[in-house]
Amino acid sequence: MRGVLMGAAMLLTVAGCAATGVDDGGPQAGRIRDVAAGRFIDRPALMARLARADIVLLGEEHDNPHHHENQAAVIDALAARGRHPAVVLEMLRADQQAAVERARREHPGDVDALAGAVDWADSGWPPWSMYRPVFAAAYRHDLPIVAGNLSRGQLDTLRSRGRAGLSAATRTRLGLERPQPDDERASMTEAIREGHCGLLPEEMLPRMRGIQRARDGALARAALEAAGEAGMSVVIAGHGHVRTDHAIPRVIAARAPSRRVVAVAFEAAVPDGRGGPPAGTPPFDYVWLTAAVERADPCAALRERFGGSGD
Repeated sequence: MRGVLMGAAMLLTVAGCAATGVDDGGPQAGRIRDVAAGRFIDRPALMARLARADIVLLGEEHDNPHHHENQAAVIDALAARGRHPAVVLEMLRADQQAAVERARREHPGDVDALAGAVDWADSGWPPWSMYRPVFAAAYRHDLPIVAGNLSRGQLDTLRSRGRAGLSAATRTRLGLERPQPDDERASMTEAIREGHCGLLPEEMLPRMRGIQRARDGALARAALEAAGEAGMSVVIAGHGHVRTDHAIPRVIAARAPSRRVVAVAFEAAVPDGRGGPPAGTPPFDYVWLTAAVERADPCAALRERFGGSGD
């Protein structure tokens, strides 16, 4: 079961990383939807709103280079407006923070030295070249870089023993002792189910939900602490961590309700020429449309592991 959980968790984190090409997204790419207002706004309007926030959440598809380029552009724009945000990343574990600080101290200005310090090549994340613009923006403006994810030991414990394996103090720090409202639990469970193509055995869902909640808690705590020190934080994470219906925003709302949090999701545009806003109400404050990447079927490995069609 532990091996299955580890494999499934990685699929949830980096599903679809085998990108094979890029399409330009058509006329929709580059447009930004204000979800609450149900209309598109321009980039300067969004940047003005983000500059007034305490915590900005930038949700991504991990393997889409356009998302990382735009995340870097947001960091640049905030710096140009006089903000000095800490950059909190899901891609770095808490036990790597010392390596981050050492790399910056020993190789100031050399962003690629950080990749070696955290052994990025063997991390399981997409290539460093995709994420380099984000780190380069942090270096360019001398911004704090914060490892936001759980430590390796915490992740191993959650995968093998669940949250009961964590100390009471750790569970409290991660917000796992907070009762999860029914709507939040249902939303998270469905997102995990869909993120695994409907193929994940039902008995695995509670453990996967616990891992997701712990990651949300770690990222929320890191964002709050970094914002308290730097005055603002920007969180770089997958879509699932920035959703307003069950992820980091809910954790922050419970822990620090006065904090102004804005969630932006970068989404691949459909290059079909339609000019209207995307259908439905996405669980984000803003949706920023980009070019898409073509990728191999992310459900293929799960079908091989668990069987079924994924329909």
